[in-house]
Amino acid sequence: MALARAKLIAWFAGLAAAAAVGSSLWYTHSRGWLKPAEDWLYRTAEKSGTNWPEGGPVGNMPGMDMKVMQGTVASPGVKGYADVEVAPEVQQRIGVTVGEVERAPLHMSVRTVGIVRPDETKTAHIHVRAEGWVEKLFVNYTGQKVRKGEPFLSIYSPEFYRTQLDYVTARRSEHASTLARGERTLADLSLRKLKLLDVSDQELEELERTGTPREYMTLRSPVTGTVIEKNVLEHEYITPGRDLYVVADLSTVWVQAKVYEYELPHIELGKPAAVTVAALPGRQFSGKVVFIQPTVEEATRTIQVRVELPNPDGALKPGMFADIVITHPMGEGLLVPTSAVIRTGERDIAFRVESKNRFVPVEVQIGEVKFGDRFQVLKGLQEGDRVVTSANFLIDSESRLQEGGGGMPGMDMGGMKGKEGQGDMEGMEGMDHSHMKH
Repeated sequence: MALARAKLIAWFAGLAAAAAVGSSLWYTHSRGWLKPAEDWLYRTAEKSGTNWPEGGPVGNMPGMDMKVMQGTVASPGVKGYADVEVAPEVQQRIGVTVGEVERAPLHMSVRTVGIVRPDETKTAHIHVRAEGWVEKLFVNYTGQKVRKGEPFLSIYSPEFYRTQLDYVTARRSEHASTLARGERTLADLSLRKLKLLDVSDQELEELERTGTPREYMTLRSPVTGTVIEKNVLEHEYITPGRDLYVVADLSTVWVQAKVYEYELPHIELGKPAAVTVAALPGRQFSGKVVFIQPTVEEATRTIQVRVELPNPDGALKPGMFADIVITHPMGEGLLVPTSAVIRTGERDIAFRVESKNRFVPVEVQIGEVKFGDRFQVLKGLQEGDRVVTSANFLIDSESRLQEGGGGMPGMDMGGMKGKEGQGDMEGMEGMDHSHMKH
């Protein structure tokens, strides 16, 4: 019984050891650590005329055809990277796409959002200059349009009525008295006070002609525009310090927006701006920058910018949200899609297409300004170069793995001949394992 048990334990131990060896071989092969040994076996087989089965002596993962890498060729221009050759079927599988480096005008576009506001230089606040009671309203609701000189309301004001009486009395005394000097001064003072109460010249002429004081004073509009605020009711007592109406000329409007401080060098007074609003799809309004706030808001690091727009048909309403694009021409230069550049923090890398299957890593220098979805290329690429724009992170990983001695199945470093300057590997003894990744 004890002998049988010992044999069974030995059999299981041998099976476990074989499984461990097999899994270790598969793992080291998948990591690329056996590539030097596989290359040596291939070259030995070629010399002896032995034909290995498809996939090599160890085999590939299903669906991935690993090509034989015949040496190590690092990229001459980028340290730590190697040229990569990717089979067409693998390119399709991982989604490789290609873009082109183009020479084009450099238009820096500052995009922001804002709110439509009335033009403050064409806005009037309506109030009375004498207290009293509202007798009648001629403008009854917000949004009503008024013309210059049209009446807003009429009020009964004891001060207005008393001043008219003083004026009429002084004028009568002036005509009846031979000592007219002092009386003329009193009439002039009363007339001046009526003008300060905002009585129109037409009403003063009527008072001079009739000699009868008016019971009610009429408040008229000083501008043509639209009533955007109304704060008065009939028969209400009002005082000079109160805004009764706010009237704005909306033939010109402002769009108040904010930009970040790093965008400020691209914004100047007079710069053209294109404005669109969601309520009016398909329409674009052209304006210009008329004001840049002289201070920066510390909490948000933004600066207020004002764009002035003509609004002859009144399509733009105060309170609307607007999208603003301010364009700053910066000459001409080389542009590359942003997705083609891998920014590592230490340097910027792009993969140039050398042939159908071969990609070469290139260190590029790009400008600080982003032009839409493209970077300006200052160094490293030329006009007409084709570069990888998607799946380039996978190619980047493969390039670095191959430079370190590994690699993914289905990808191979292009242009690797191994017969020039490398020599054939005559034996496994003396192999340098120091560059293998563990």
